[in-house]
Order: sequence, then structure tokens, then C-alpha cells
Amino acid sequence: MPIKYLLCPACGGHRFYVHNAAGEEIYFHVDPDRKPFPTEVSHADLSGLDFSKIACTGCSWTGPIRKLVRIFCG
Repeated sequence: MPIKYLLCPACGGHRFYVHNAAGEEIYFHVDPDRKPFPTEVSHADLSGLDFSKIACTGCSWTGPIRKLVRIFCG
């Protein structure tokens, strides 16, 4: 069964990041229930991170998880 992601409303990308306390970019995806989960490459610990404003790795979009879309119509 393929993994399902929520997508960036601007470019349709499915990989996002936030900054941790040290200023490092932490990469993740968002599942259809709007829960962030780490990318396969990063295996990042997402506990304690602020997801109120996320950024897309594919374009300049930033915003809250609630703005992500299920289907990209670009």
C-alpha cells in the first residue's frame, strides 16, 4: 500500500521542514490525518517541535498544516 501524504497548496510537494531549537532544518511529511512524520532519510525525532508554521522544501510556501491539501490542482 503506497504512503499517502498531504501536499503543499502552492506546488504539490510532500516534503516540509521546521527549525529546531538549534536552528537546524528538520524534514518531515504530513499524513492524511494531519500528523507529521519523519522522512525516511532523516528519521528525525519530531517531539517538541513547533508545527504551527511549516515550510515546503519545493517552493517558498510557508503556513500551518491545516492549509495542506489532499489533491494538487496546479
